[in-house]
Amino acid sequence: MTSRIRRGFTLIELLVVIAIIGVLIALLLPAVQAAREAARRAQCTNNLKQLGLAVHNYHDTWGGFPMGEMPGGMSPHVGLLPFLEQTQIYDSFNMNLGQRWIWTQPATLTVGRTKISAYICPSEIYTEYASDIYQFYASNYAWNSGTWYPRTGAWDGLFGRSYGPNSVPPEATIDGLPNRPLNNMTFASAKDGTSNTLLCAEVANGPLVAGVTRTKVSDCFETGGFSNTSTVQEAVTACNQVDWTTGPIPWGGSWRYKGYSWVEGSVWRNWFNSIRTPNQTCCVSLPNQWWSIMKPSSSYHPGGANAVMADGSVKFFKETVALNTWMALSTRTGGEVVSADQY
Repeated sequence: MTSRIRRGFTLIELLVVIAIIGVLIALLLPAVQAAREAARRAQCTNNLKQLGLAVHNYHDTWGGFPMGEMPGGMSPHVGLLPFLEQTQIYDSFNMNLGQRWIWTQPATLTVGRTKISAYICPSEIYTEYASDIYQFYASNYAWNSGTWYPRTGAWDGLFGRSYGPNSVPPEATIDGLPNRPLNNMTFASAKDGTSNTLLCAEVANGPLVAGVTRTKVSDCFETGGFSNTSTVQEAVTACNQVDWTTGPIPWGGSWRYKGYSWVEGSVWRNWFNSIRTPNQTCCVSLPNQWWSIMKPSSSYHPGGANAVMADGSVKFFKETVALNTWMALSTRTGGEVVSADQY
């Protein structure tokens, strides 16, 4: 009785099989990653949709928008909590302590350490605390301050400002009402049309720790102090010249201009302006003019960023959008005519 000899793989055959498997992995992996990113982007779109709906519900309830920009005060994110099924967190704030310098309020510090999923894009890579001082969680969604650059004195976005020239506002209550009288914006304020006016857009967060690899998308970079007569173009030119691969992290890495806290209402924290298109470099004038910031919309989605319009629709804006188009979409009463094929 003869036995059948079992023939195994030769070395060449084994190498061919391994090569084929490698090719299949190389072909399938990008497809899998693309599918995952598509799912993350869809969730991000839904987050912005919910934010837009929350603003509309807030507006219907109180007759105006949440409070506007205020250093040391509370951001619009706080007022929207009850409209995002986060009433318990909202009720944790002590609204009777005054609105300025929320860092001194223990209740605010505690709530600020709460991670709000609706405020975070799934593609965000820095999902831990965005502050090594207070350990606050950040938000990826910033509000439209328009073409505003502090040196121009203009504020033409959809939200108003909540403090006066000397940064000492009248002590208005923060019981859900817009912070009046300086911020009394409504949807009627969008004379350009709610479908042509940005409400809120993505802003990617950056690493807090010094020495971490930096990117144009995630960080804000120091340009050096500008003169009191500096123009927007001077600021933009200076920002374009920043070496973002080695540029210093502002204030020694102790504070973040991007991704600091969803609670705080300063313009450099939860707002964006449009004098730079999506995913361009963010710059701040240091050391003595920290309020002079160019903070564009940005994201970890390839090629652009999501934004919700004042009518509640969510759109993806390419980073190649023309600057004049992007600026036109950020103004509420500019009178510009913008068609959908321009972005």
